[in-house]
Amino acid sequence: MSMARSISLLALSLVALTTEAAPIILNTDVSPPYQIRTPEGLEGSSVRTLECVFESMQQAYEIKILPWERAIYEVEQNRADGFFSATQMPRAEPYATLSAPLALEKWFWYSNTDSAVKPTARPRTGAIRGSNQLAWLLEKGTEVDQVVGTTEQLLQLLDRGRIDRFLADQSTLRTVLTQQPVQLRPGFEQFYKYATLGVYFSNRLLAREPDLLQRFNRQVYYCLAETPALHAAEKKQIAQLHRDLYQSWADNRVLIDAVRQQNREHVQLHTREILALDRQWVKETKTGSAPIADGLLARPFSAWLKTQQAESNGLITEIMATDRLGLLVAASERTTDYWQGDEAKFSEAFFAINNEAYIGTLQYDQSSQAYQVHISEQIRDPDTKEVIGTLIIGLNIERALLKSDLGGKL
Repeated sequence: MSMARSISLLALSLVALTTEAAPIILNTDVSPPYQIRTPEGLEGSSVRTLECVFESMQQAYEIKILPWERAIYEVEQNRADGFFSATQMPRAEPYATLSAPLALEKWFWYSNTDSAVKPTARPRTGAIRGSNQLAWLLEKGTEVDQVVGTTEQLLQLLDRGRIDRFLADQSTLRTVLTQQPVQLRPGFEQFYKYATLGVYFSNRLLAREPDLLQRFNRQVYYCLAETPALHAAEKKQIAQLHRDLYQSWADNRVLIDAVRQQNREHVQLHTREILALDRQWVKETKTGSAPIADGLLARPFSAWLKTQQAESNGLITEIMATDRLGLLVAASERTTDYWQGDEAKFSEAFFAINNEAYIGTLQYDQSSQAYQVHISEQIRDPDTKEVIGTLIIGLNIERALLKSDLGGKL
């Protein structure tokens, strides 16, 4: 793919000449490490992902750097086809639709006093003009006392005591801090939320090209540079949450009896037969008539799991129980696959020597438009102590971590 870059006083444009069709025009603002202005042009993780996606789609595109509010306004006025990297913005939804995420941000409150990240009184709050964080805070009714143009200015206001705290993406802040004096580093951080960053495509463009968003989203997962990872502290908090709320579920006698029964029924199954069942499951779920899945969801323990998920207030994204082969015994909702045996969320738990729950990688769930993490544990026969299956629980990572206190000294 040939690339043409040009710099003007108003905008820095990146043009991908992949087809003769009119290019898609996307607006953005500088926000390291996602969008970075360099002497060579526009760089950054989101820009690289977009380059990969549009090259795979053979779609011409142009990226312009503008002040964030103007970048959004031009899409609203139909003078551009989209803007990025953006979190979910209710004000944009009348005229644009958000894509699958190009990146995952981790937002923290930053302060120089512990009482400001966990306030008892109203702290003076700062934000960057036009930022995703400012839009979020205003939407939630949080009063913002100081609005400035850059992260550097926020750090200076905090250092001078003119604000008590500000909300920022951890990765963005750390990129900026590498170029700032040590004394400007905030003393405390408190986890607030995960935020996905995607492209808001104008509804006018999507009406003209109705399959564009689906094609774009499908390619994103192949083009992401890296899979977001949980840090050790976050894994510790997830493990504790699991022990407090869910560890006893694997001892449920209804579940154990169901797993025992299915293991007896499947004792003669070979890999080729397992794969055939899995293919049948996938085929049936695509056609809409799914007797295998419907029968499984009608089982008593599936109904119990569905109730637990519904009553979790969005914390649980899905629950699955498997037999010793990794085939589903029960589930809270219809899943993509019947056989889980080829996935880490089954095998890492089933074969664990220390009987500890396995915490998987972060994954984006299209249905809930949120990142989830699977935590899996062994189901053991209470009489023989043999591992007979697994119980796998998907958790909304943002809601899970909000149940824990991840704040502390930097």
